[in-house]
Amino acid sequence: KMGLDIFMFRDEATANLIRESQRRRYQDPATVDKVIEVDAQWRKLQFLSETTKKFVNDCSKSVAAKMKAKEGLGEDKPVPEEVLAKATEGKLDSETLQALNVTQLKALSKWSATRVADLAKEAAEAETLRDSLLNNIGNIVHESVPVEIDEEKGNTVVSLFGDVTRKLKLNHVDIMEKLGMMDTSKTVTSMAGGRSYVLKGGLVQLQVALISYGISFLVQRGYTPFYPPFFMTKEAMGAVAQLSQFDEELYKVTGEGDDKYLIATSEMPIAAYHRNKTFSALPEPVKYAGMSACFRKEAGAHGRDTTGIFRVHQFDKLEQFVVCSPKDDESWKILDQMIGTSEEFCKSLGLPYRVVNICSGALNNAAAKKFDLEAWFPGSGAFRELVSCSNCTDYQARGVNCRYGAEGTGAKGTAKEYCHMLNGTLCAVTRTMCCICENYQTEEGVIIPEVLRPFMLGRDILKFEAPAAPAEPSA
Repeated sequence: KMGLDIFMFRDEATANLIRESQRRRYQDPATVDKVIEVDAQWRKLQFLSETTKKFVNDCSKSVAAKMKAKEGLGEDKPVPEEVLAKATEGKLDSETLQALNVTQLKALSKWSATRVADLAKEAAEAETLRDSLLNNIGNIVHESVPVEIDEEKGNTVVSLFGDVTRKLKLNHVDIMEKLGMMDTSKTVTSMAGGRSYVLKGGLVQLQVALISYGISFLVQRGYTPFYPPFFMTKEAMGAVAQLSQFDEELYKVTGEGDDKYLIATSEMPIAAYHRNKTFSALPEPVKYAGMSACFRKEAGAHGRDTTGIFRVHQFDKLEQFVVCSPKDDESWKILDQMIGTSEEFCKSLGLPYRVVNICSGALNNAAAKKFDLEAWFPGSGAFRELVSCSNCTDYQARGVNCRYGAEGTGAKGTAKEYCHMLNGTLCAVTRTMCCICENYQTEEGVIIPEVLRPFMLGRDILKFEAPAAPAEPSA
């Protein structure tokens, strides 16, 4: 499961760091103390289990020694209460065992074996509770993240590009309907449900052009294209998704074999691809250009963006995903590079935008810091999110057990070291198409951004459909 290293909770200094991070997230820091409490309980149960296993062995040795010395079985008396009390606390010594007869030693051995099974069950229950509590504690919030619960107040603008005040007549829904290349009518929803759509003609060409251009854009910057499976097993998905996503976002599919889950982003299978991998060194980061369809229930977006293709259940997306060394603040340098790459992409398309540093109360658990790129939609008169770019540090890597270093352990041999993982949108295709339509609208139709024209056979405009001719009056 994703989460913080349990060793951080066992040291008071780092436990205080987690408490402060939880406060910044506007979450209850008392959860940290609950983790510490249950972890201490688990550790005690583990100790008692191992000690009691040893008692079984010690009893057998004592019986063998007494039989060799030709001692009899002794009276059939119960094991003294004070001996059982010592055993319960894991404090039996050789002198205590020596004072027992063979019959009592055999009874104590049987009691200890039963106790081992009970302790194992209690330890498993404590571990499950501890890990579920751990799973609800977010990554350590970076010091540069603005502390605020309300995104409207707390998100900080860090860069601007283009004219973000311009207003135009039509929004993306009006434009795509006028083009006659999008269908979200009952014809479509009756076969696929709400938020379904059909694209036709030039909009399909635009969609493919964005994917082709985007892949080329990332390959030129050292990214390796990655085409993942579109569904994952529950076990694999559980290692990379938060519990809330299973209810609000992920579709379950049934068929041959076990149930599976459709991916909400290629970030999920790319992260899972690194399960149980160890990088002895990472002189250069591993950079993937994930290309996939994405599937989201959008359960938390009821009533929002119900028309058009801005917020839909199925869309294509290009994703940046990077695995890097946890040393020398490398992931923080890479985060700046990744949002910079997304900015360059939007600039090349001529889309005005702002980049915002997301406030602490709006961060998902895995992110230590997140930038959103919000493009300006002049027809809607609003900024809308096109890109999210997050540094998950070692939080996500721990979930998939992607280790770093020769042994995957820390200098003291206590804490394992994990790689750092980052993810960032390059192009959520349907949203980017909406933005292009609003920014490039004219009286005739939608101008194609220059960089996309080579991927559309040189086409430079998508023209609005001619209005239907009025019916001829009957004679």
